[in-house]
Amino acid sequence: MPNDLARAEFWREFILTRSGYPAPDRLRSQFAEAKFSEFCDCGCNSFAVTTDSNTPPLVPPGGQYGAIYEVDFMLKDEQTLEIILFAGENGNLAYVEVNCCANSYPVPNLIEPQEKPFHARASESLLS
Repeated sequence: MPNDLARAEFWREFILTRSGYPAPDRLRSQFAEAKFSEFCDCGCNSFAVTTDSNTPPLVPPGGQYGAIYEVDFMLKDEQTLEIILFAGENGNLAYVEVNCCANSYPVPNLIEPQEKPFHARASESLLS
């Protein structure tokens, strides 16, 4: 499946319902008005995110930017699925990275993770 706007919409719903993000309402508000672009075509499903400047930030603006949350799933075929959320300098969601086996394989078209993530790590600077 090509990495495009429809696939980014799929990942938005997957992340909101399955990732266990520690501040789900804040993340939902980030995704509510988000625009997606820069769809990577290497086989991963990564994409850039632009949010409204009035959206409450995920981390304090001007503070930490970069990776703020990572969640990993085991897929039914013994591969791993890694999702990493990145914030920009304004504290808003800026990029979503989606990889399979640390980007060693293309992300499968059909995603069938085991029930819960086997690993999640949140930045200490996340706002609740």
